[in-house]
Amino acid sequence: MGNPTTSDVHVDSALSNISIAYKPEGYIADSIFPQVPVDKQSDNYYVWTKGFWLRNLVERRTPGDTYPEGRLEVSDTGYFCNPYHLGYAIPDEVRDNADPAISLEATGSEWLATQFALNREIKVAATVFAASWETTVTGGTDFVQWSDYDNSNPVTDVNLGKQTIQKSTGIRPNVMVIGQEAFDILAEHPLLLDKFRYTQTGILDEAQVQQALKIPKLIVGSAVYESTVEGAATPTRGYIWGKEAVLLYVPPSAALMTPAAGYDFVWRQTDGGGLTVTIRNTREDNRDRDFLKGKHAFDAKITATDLGYRLATVSA
Repeated sequence: MGNPTTSDVHVDSALSNISIAYKPEGYIADSIFPQVPVDKQSDNYYVWTKGFWLRNLVERRTPGDTYPEGRLEVSDTGYFCNPYHLGYAIPDEVRDNADPAISLEATGSEWLATQFALNREIKVAATVFAASWETTVTGGTDFVQWSDYDNSNPVTDVNLGKQTIQKSTGIRPNVMVIGQEAFDILAEHPLLLDKFRYTQTGILDEAQVQQALKIPKLIVGSAVYESTVEGAATPTRGYIWGKEAVLLYVPPSAALMTPAAGYDFVWRQTDGGGLTVTIRNTREDNRDRDFLKGKHAFDAKITATDLGYRLATVSA
């Protein structure tokens, strides 16, 4: 009789100290618009008409003459915080048979939290890179795409965007949001590299690209998602933030009489919600299972279309 083999002395089982999960990185949704916690799902806010602030109505006055009078105009518009929900079921039979490394409650809660972050990233990206800004220019049509290193000039393109916003509003944009693919093109653009030719070679980092474009704040979106349905033969995955960039004016925080390209209205619900998603474990005895659930409700809303300048399809 021969010596024992590996299968004779060891039965494969799941390790209790390691498991593998794909948790996305690079979320930026919470870093763009100032957040406005609200107690109602929908409501209105006031908007002062821009022209009354930029038009000069001051006149020269002679002694004893009456004062000229000016006026202001105000309107109102609204927000609506859409609610989003998701749950994860843990049947008793599944929990009782699970190996220690599975940790269904902890893993399910973490998965739910990641799902809400992913949902928010997708919704905010769709708003920030929407076609509803007052000005949208497209690479290959309105300017040379930045991936054409020989003929493009991203510095000139970005400066034009800054000037366009400032001429329209009197306010200089202070934030640039850009997708990872577009940023990677900029990081190796010869015109930008040339600004650091005596101190840096190769590829620029975010701080250097920000410095080269003279943008107070640069935000790079690198989050990835799968757009195909479960079970698809060929999964399709890609960046949430595409080959685009947008210039914005965003104040440090929300306040009265404070213009902003957008505000992030977050509904403070009494039983949870908001951006800090609380995962609740509820017992469903009639189904012999626990049910983890979470929700959030928000409206990332463009509040001033003239405080944004969209550069679409900046690279091939």
